[in-house]
Amino acid sequence: MTIRPTLSIAGGGTGGHVMPALALADAARQAWPELKVQFIGVERGLEATLLPEQGEDVLLLPMHSIQGAGLSQKLRVLLWELPRAVWQVRSHWKSETPHLVVGVGGYASITGVLAALVSRIPVVLYEQNAVPGMVNRKLARFCRKIMLGFAEAARLLPDEKSVMTGNVVRENIAAIKWQPHLPPRLLILGGSQGAAFLNSNLPAACRLLKAKGLEFEVTHIAGKEGIETVSTAYREASINADVLGFCNEMPEFYASGDMLVARSGAMTVGEAAICGMPAIFIPLPHAADNHQYYNARAMSEHDAAIIVEQKHASIAVLAGEIEKMLFDSHRLSAMSRAGRAWATTDAMVRQLKVISSYLPLSEVSA
Repeated sequence: MTIRPTLSIAGGGTGGHVMPALALADAARQAWPELKVQFIGVERGLEATLLPEQGEDVLLLPMHSIQGAGLSQKLRVLLWELPRAVWQVRSHWKSETPHLVVGVGGYASITGVLAALVSRIPVVLYEQNAVPGMVNRKLARFCRKIMLGFAEAARLLPDEKSVMTGNVVRENIAAIKWQPHLPPRLLILGGSQGAAFLNSNLPAACRLLKAKGLEFEVTHIAGKEGIETVSTAYREASINADVLGFCNEMPEFYASGDMLVARSGAMTVGEAAICGMPAIFIPLPHAADNHQYYNARAMSEHDAAIIVEQKHASIAVLAGEIEKMLFDSHRLSAMSRAGRAWATTDAMVRQLKVISSYLPLSEVSA
């Protein structure tokens, strides 16, 4: 009887957890067509809509987060929701028990990992950020291996278990190579939901540059809620700008630009680096453990990006930093080369090598 290898990926909540999980799943299925992938998430997370739309097999749990919650919610989660969710996962597995569980962070990850440990299923953790999240820090002692998106995360995790793999960037994005344009084009990435700070301040910064007689173009991903306001701001400043609510064609987005202004989630930093896209990162100031700052710092320490903390990011400061980069082709070229030199280009191979040790694969092609 042939055993079908099965991988369960647990975690989610935000795009920072869901997109790396989906990238890992796609890479694994491409390497091993016989592999079945299951997901475990929460009803309140991005995975509740994104994964079913992608046709994925996902178990959604009715759980709440305890981070920043009051005492009553913490007690409810720990004493009722978590035990019930672990029972739901184990019941779900009765028909098909996975051979490996990968925890990608977020509170849904706890449930899947605990269910795996009780069921004696091997666990591998995947930490995307330069600072490990609370969930992965707590679970690290119980897992077999920890895959790191950033080498900097190793200082807070067990050395003997940590493996630097990098974060997987989609192949069609990784194939993009930076090149200059005339006039130069500024890319502004607020994420799939937009970023209110970027939407409010970047059009005003661009207005200052336009008032100085500088010629440039803009592509601004503003989120659905920001399209009208942001479009109006650029139009009133007579700036040639494409304002998008969401971008389904990220390779074309990166290929069209000369530099990027963005938050510094792990995947954004990885994509910018591998494309050789010079960047100004404005880390989300309230991100857990300030991880976006440390993600950005990892790239900036290699002279491939600069950091402007939000508390210092006045409209004038932003305009000044953009001007110093966007219109200096020599600096942009140097930053592009530095980013590509720093980027991890074989993250897919490294991650598949780790998980292949725990799957009954007939042939390891990774």
